[in-house]
Formats: sequence, C-alpha cells, structure tokens
Amino acid sequence: MVKFIVAIETVKIKEFLFSTNKLRVIRGASYLLDYLNQVEVPKILEENDITEDNIIYIGAGNAKFFVERDTVEEAKAAVDKIIAEVKEKYEKEAPGAKVVGVYVPTEYEKGKRSSEGKEVWYNLDKLGELTVIEKSKGFSTLNIDLPYIEKCELSGNEVAEVDCKNLVKDLRNLGYILNEDESEVIISEKKSLNDQVDKISIESLQYQIKKLAKTTGRISEATLKKIIASNLLKNSKIAIEKKVGFYQYIKNYINTYNKNDKNQKVAIELRTNIDDFENEDSFIGFMYSDGDALGDFFKNLKNIFKNLEIDNAEESYIKFLKYFSKNLDETTKQSLSETLIDIFKNTKDEKRWGEFLIVGGDDVCAVFDPTLALDISYNFQKKFEEKMLKNMEKIVTENTKKILNSKVTSSSGVIIAKTKTPMFQLFEQGLNLQKNAKEKRKETIISNLNATGFIDFQVIGSEGCVNIKSFRESISSDSNKIMERPYSINFSTSNEEKKKVKNLDDLLKLIYKMKKINFPSNKLRYIYDLKRDSNLGDTKKKMSFINILSKMSDEHIKFIVNDLELDYKELNTFDNNFNNIFDILEIYDFIEEKEVKI
Repeated sequence: MVKFIVAIETVKIKEFLFSTNKLRVIRGASYLLDYLNQVEVPKILEENDITEDNIIYIGAGNAKFFVERDTVEEAKAAVDKIIAEVKEKYEKEAPGAKVVGVYVPTEYEKGKRSSEGKEVWYNLDKLGELTVIEKSKGFSTLNIDLPYIEKCELSGNEVAEVDCKNLVKDLRNLGYILNEDESEVIISEKKSLNDQVDKISIESLQYQIKKLAKTTGRISEATLKKIIASNLLKNSKIAIEKKVGFYQYIKNYINTYNKNDKNQKVAIELRTNIDDFENEDSFIGFMYSDGDALGDFFKNLKNIFKNLEIDNAEESYIKFLKYFSKNLDETTKQSLSETLIDIFKNTKDEKRWGEFLIVGGDDVCAVFDPTLALDISYNFQKKFEEKMLKNMEKIVTENTKKILNSKVTSSSGVIIAKTKTPMFQLFEQGLNLQKNAKEKRKETIISNLNATGFIDFQVIGSEGCVNIKSFRESISSDSNKIMERPYSINFSTSNEEKKKVKNLDDLLKLIYKMKKINFPSNKLRYIYDLKRDSNLGDTKKKMSFINILSKMSDEHIKFIVNDLELDYKELNTFDNNFNNIFDILEIYDFIEEKEVKI
C-alpha cells in the first residue's frame, strides 16, 4: 500500500472578501467560503473514498487528509483527482477564490513508528513548505483594462456579464436553473420528491443588483454568486442543517442559551449596510484577531512527540492534532458567542451585534459599533485564552503535559474608522495593528514574562490609508511618551511587570471611572497639547498644568493624583507623566460607561 498526506488551502481570501465595500456582497463571499469548506470539500473527499478516519482536519479554509491506494500511480492519480475537483468546485461556485493543493508520501501507519527522519511530523513540515511555495507562485489574471470591456461596477476588476435589466436571459446563459415561469432561480437540486430546494425570487435578485450597482446595474458573475449566497445565509436548508457560517452557529448557540435561561430572549439580526453599525459621527469598529505563535506551538508539540519512545507516538500525535484543530475552531466560535451574549443579553438594539466576516480556526474578522469594538475584542481574547488552557489540560498526558507551557493565546488589531473607509484598507490596518500586538507578546516572552495575548488599536479619520507606524513615531518618543500601546489581555500585575507591560483592562477601568465622574474631555486635550508642545520647557509646562488643575473640580484633581498616580507638587519632569494620555484621549468617546470596581 502507498500513502500520501494531502493539504488543500484557500488563499487570496482578503481579495475575495473585500473586492467591494458593499456589506451584502462581503457577507455572501464569506458564506461561500464557509459553504465550500464545510460542505463541498467533505463531499468530494467522501466521493473519493476518504473516510473520517483518514481526515486530520477540515475547516477555516484548510483540509489535511491521508490518501491510500495499492500503487504509487493509483495514489498519485487519486490525489490529483481530488485536488482538481476541489479547484474546479471553487472556480465554479466562487470565481476569484484560489486554492492550492500539495502532497507528500508518508510511511505513517497506526500503532507503528516510521523510519527515523520520515515520521509524520516531518511529513507535515514538508507540506507546509510546499504550500508556501505554491502560494508564492501567484495566479494568472485576465487583463480587462481594455476600452471595449465593461468592468463590474462593484468589484471594478472583473468583467460585467450580468445586467439587472436582462437578468433572466443572463442567468440562463450562465447555466442557472429557473422554475417554469422564470420567476425564481433554483440554487440547489432536488434529490427526491420530499426535498426542499433553495431558491431566490428573480424580482428580489433584480432589485438587489439594481440597489447595489446603482450606476450601471451591471455586475460580474463572481459578484452575482456572492449576492445569491448572501440570500442563502439565513434560510438555506443546507446552511441550517450543516450550520454553515458563524451566523448559523451563533443562532443555534443563542437558541440553546434562551432555553436554559427562561428570563432571557436574546436575538440576533443581520443588517443591510456597513453604516448600520456606525455611531452618530459615522465611525465603525473593525476587529481582526488571530492565534499567537501557533507555528512555535506545533514545533514544540512535534519535539514532545518525537522524543516519546513508544511505537504509537505518531498515532498519538495525529490524534492530538485532530482534537486540537477541532477544539481551536470551536473555542474561537464559542468564545465570541459567549462574549456577544454577555454584552447584548440586556439590550434590544440588534443592529449593534456586528457583522462577522471571518470566524473560524483561530481567526476573527468582524465589524462592530465603534463604542463596543475594544470591549468585544478584549473579552473575546480573554475567554479564548482561558478556554484553550482548560481544554488543553483535559487532553494532555504525563508524557505531553510540557505542551501546556506553550500557552495558546490570541492577539488582535482594532480599528475605529469612518464608515466610508474601504474594507480592504480596514483589513490591512487591522492586520498591521495585530502584528504590532504579536510583536509585543513576543517581547514579553523573550523577557521571561507570562504569555498572554495583546491588543493594539487606532482611531483614523477619512484617511484610511494613513501609515500608522509613521504617524505614531511623529507624535510619541521615548523621551516624551504619550502612548503605551499595545496592551496586554491578561497579564500579571506585579509592580515590576506593570512598568513593562500595561493591561488593557486597567486602561478601560480608568476610562470607565472618568466617564462616571464626568471627567471633561477638553481637559484631556489640554494635557495632551501641553505634553506635545516642544516650545515649552519643563518649568513652563508644570506651571501651565497647575493652571489647568486650578480650573478643575476636587473630584477630578483627586482622580489625576490617585488614579493617574501623579503628584503635581513633585513634578520633576512633566514629560515623564501622562504616558498613556493619547491612548485615553483617542478612545475616550468610543468607550461606554460601565459600573466596575476600580
């Protein structure tokens, strides 16, 4: 018998999701990727005799599995067939989404040990290397920058093949199945007389296209498929049965919660536009969260199992990977669901729930009301961290308990920006902030401080493409700090460590208290301007600050002295104080008042 390990991975996800700023289209794109990964890929594997026992993991745009056949030729043919079928399915159902597939031979067999240097963990390392190579090759694209080719109004980089005025004809030409009177497009086929089919009204679809593509009414086939998918998210029979997408997951989670707590009737509703989540100043919140240092985690895991002198070490390793991968996905979804219920169980304001663009594996990408984005991100990351530790403790043995030292955490970037900021810019900025957060986490681990996730945040105006790093360097220096970002999620609070790492929780509690005592935001601005004034010497800054204090209430002065830990009578150098002033000032208006113990 000949065996291969196969890896299939969805790439270019950002480009596929954020080809437009229209929420309906983005939502549909997200659903399509979930549907393909959760329904179509498992179906293809099953049709090619890949049993559950041979599947390591399917989820979050990835699949890893074994293929076993009698000969090398048969095994290669089977693998090539599976990869080709997956690529074809993606190309048909989600034009623009890209897939790579790679495979390597393996000696892996349950209960046995492979030849030295050829163990299954080395096979998986090689798969990772090959995947990176395949990703780097790029993908061919059609040049549509020609005067006689009309572009899709929504994506701008695809050929417009669908006209809302001739929708029935265009649907037929593209191979869609219509009902007898051509009033509905049939999305799923009947397998028996008792089966219900997914279908969409032509009139409704026409209206949606016209509303989204207001200028020309002409869109690409890829955009059409995303719009159709957005209609299936809530009510598709397949989506409901298979729990495709986070919307179905949290809907079921909420139903269970409502059954267990008779006093609560939590509900969630999808919104129409991005600006449904904006505040009165037209700001929205954008969060991108990702697991920390999973590469190092898997490296440590490999070394632990590699050093086990038992015959079933590889089998145990694969078993651990299966559990970990499924648990990681479940923990991400569960942590986010619990966080959202905690926040929204006492409100009827459904519009503020959020729009969930990516939720799966260790990734969360979502849009929220700007006053809730930081709160949601912080509480999600904290829950994720705690749940992963508890779940890991359940499965480790005496031989593998060392893996608990590689604590699984999550770090995130939160952007608060104007509603009209293009989504791909929000993603890029969120990703940059997330990298900052991960870098800070890495620094703390190198310093032998405890591992926890970090969060970085930024408020930007209409200039969504601003270079955040350059901006920060221009306003804050080591000699006159005004920012302490990124902040930790769950750091220990010894006095020595407090100097090195700041907890977001402490920052939020300060702001909650400031809100409670109605601390004037204009005074924050005065202090900020004073900190940044390079024309004033230390003595003049001190005197100006005392002047500001003289106009404040006793309660507010007490807050500055006690909570900001500033002794205005012993100001040696003004620039050494208020190191978090810009952090407070920037998010002050985006934090809701809360009752907390200070």
